[in-house]
Amino acid sequence: MPPLTLTMGKLRCSRSRPRVLGQKGAVAVAAALTFGCGSGALRPPRTTESPASSEPPASSESFDSDWAERDLRRVPAIVTLPNAGAWHASTSGTFTLLEQRATRSTLALRVTLAPRLVKPEQCETEARLARPTLPVVDPSSVVERRALAAPAGFDVRLVVGVTPVPNGVRGYALATGAGTSRCYVAVFETESAGVGAADRVAERLAVVVAGTLETLRVPSAELLVPPPARVK
Repeated sequence: MPPLTLTMGKLRCSRSRPRVLGQKGAVAVAAALTFGCGSGALRPPRTTESPASSEPPASSESFDSDWAERDLRRVPAIVTLPNAGAWHASTSGTFTLLEQRATRSTLALRVTLAPRLVKPEQCETEARLARPTLPVVDPSSVVERRALAAPAGFDVRLVVGVTPVPNGVRGYALATGAGTSRCYVAVFETESAGVGAADRVAERLAVVVAGTLETLRVPSAELLVPPPARVK
């Protein structure tokens, strides 16, 4: 195993994974993708491509397994990930990007300094300027909106959505939060094609929302947050 970089962080094996199935949010996502119920929910698109171009069938253990914590000091944040060893870490502007290529999944995170009384909406607006590729929240794609209690010390809003793509489904979970003089943004995106695409996307969204976003921790010491670059 290659040495872990500062961006990749330290990997800490977890003896027991978080309980991620059967929770209200997970059920809402899966039900909306499967049945198209709820406000603005989408029916999964029908796929017509040949089995050769489809993803192989995936069991729940293929994504929801091998949990471990990763200490991302650059953010800074401590995240719990499924299949933790399969995520590749890199930097993308002011964000730290984790990518699991086998499932076409990414998790982008950042914590930045902000005005003392900043609001989540302001944090999201600034984050979109820094990362224009953040998913656009179209009301017709939203399957869930609610507050998150994590990370502690932040007022966090979660939006989960799904959109059809050619022969498949794309899903996202966007969490934006405001703390005292800090902004937090985390976005999980995943895509699947072929037979069972909607089920795979529903599972991944449910697993990451409950197991990762609802357990994420940000160190409380402001000194760990890099100061903004000075204007010359």
